[in-house]
Amino acid sequence: MLAVQFRGIVLSVFLLGIVPSGCASRVSHDSFVVQTEPPQIFTAIPVSTVTLEPVIAEPVLLQVPQTKIFVTYPNLDGNRVVEGAGFDADNPVDIPLMGKPVWVVAAALDENSVWYVVLETGQVQAFQVQAGLVTEVQFNKPDLPPGMPPVLVSLDEVPTGILQPVADAAVYTNPLLYKDGFVVHVRQDGYLSIAGREGDIVLPIDVLPDARILSDGADRLMFLSNPSDSYAHGIMGDDLEATAITILDTSVRPAASQEINIAPDDVIEGIAPIWVDMNGDGRREIIVTQSNAIEGSRIVVYREDGSVLAEGASIGQGFRWIHQVAVGQFVAGGSLEIATVRTPHIGGVVEIYTLEGDQLVVVDSLSGYSSHRIGSRNLDSALAGDFDGDGMIELVVPDQAQTVLYGVQFSGEHLDPVWNVALGGRLNTNLAGVELADGRLALGAGTEDHLLRIWIP
Repeated sequence: MLAVQFRGIVLSVFLLGIVPSGCASRVSHDSFVVQTEPPQIFTAIPVSTVTLEPVIAEPVLLQVPQTKIFVTYPNLDGNRVVEGAGFDADNPVDIPLMGKPVWVVAAALDENSVWYVVLETGQVQAFQVQAGLVTEVQFNKPDLPPGMPPVLVSLDEVPTGILQPVADAAVYTNPLLYKDGFVVHVRQDGYLSIAGREGDIVLPIDVLPDARILSDGADRLMFLSNPSDSYAHGIMGDDLEATAITILDTSVRPAASQEINIAPDDVIEGIAPIWVDMNGDGRREIIVTQSNAIEGSRIVVYREDGSVLAEGASIGQGFRWIHQVAVGQFVAGGSLEIATVRTPHIGGVVEIYTLEGDQLVVVDSLSGYSSHRIGSRNLDSALAGDFDGDGMIELVVPDQAQTVLYGVQFSGEHLDPVWNVALGGRLNTNLAGVELADGRLALGAGTEDHLLRIWIP
């Protein structure tokens, strides 16, 4: 069992052992008794000292070709659609926590699943769950800066630990492990740092301080950049919003960046695009919420060359927001649609957009939902997936009180809530969905009442 320590401004990967299922205890609201094993012994592997210029170093990075990472949204391209089908809505597992949770990230483990919870203090708790039995992993869980979203690392299909940032990392975003163990993170000065075999490279790109870094699964990264305070809506924790989208190609030396600048009076009101092939032409498109003080928000789809593929109608009033959630095939066999929640703080209207020429058209809407809380950088409190196992995906979204989750399904003609589950308190985290080894789904969320509730087969 190994841990890799990256020196200087590089990040550390902690590979955390999972406690055997024989140490499990059953969890209830009234008691929480845990058995654990003593900590394992870890070995550190040093890597070259960092400079601002690339330096040549021996290739001593741990090679992890079977490494996967899990973040607070289901896909590294920013799309919140989880694979798999069917979950158990009737028998949730409740796990009392040591404080108020703010983030949840999960992964499958053979017949089991593991769940990492970050509390508002930055403390991390971790649990292995199997058939209603819960084992808390008690050791080697590094604390995170308060507010920082977690990244869970899996090695050879075994979830092994949390990526831990160093002191210069921007607090409100997370590092990313990609491409054979390379690590990238946003620094507090807004620059991007990449750790690789050829040394550590710092790129003077003006990254949005809370931007989430997306990956195409190969060599390219995407993030929001060129922050501006020109549109002081401030619903996501500060008045800074991006005015550009940056695509970074790391397959070439030096890394090549491409910048897409939006209309001068607009900002991108969000912390990450959705980067998917929207029109089926084999190339990814970039979907953002674009806002200004006169017309408010609208959904815009860009091609990677910066041209506009399509856009939707503006809300028509400044300081009104559309939360883009997921792109999926909501009707089996149909085209891809975009699921959003318009004005989630004021009435919360679920909308389904379809692509018609150069226009995004709302084909149905349903009010009464809330996918975001004002002032929060958590934009992951809604996702999509086939949770009822009927072959059609649902948008999973909280009600306005954020105490009940609804599965809202689009039939091709209209939206309907087809199932709901109580949260056991008010939602205070993202929604964590994970496909288990047998193809079924598990769903988890944390509440203000210091509770992690998991729906798991």
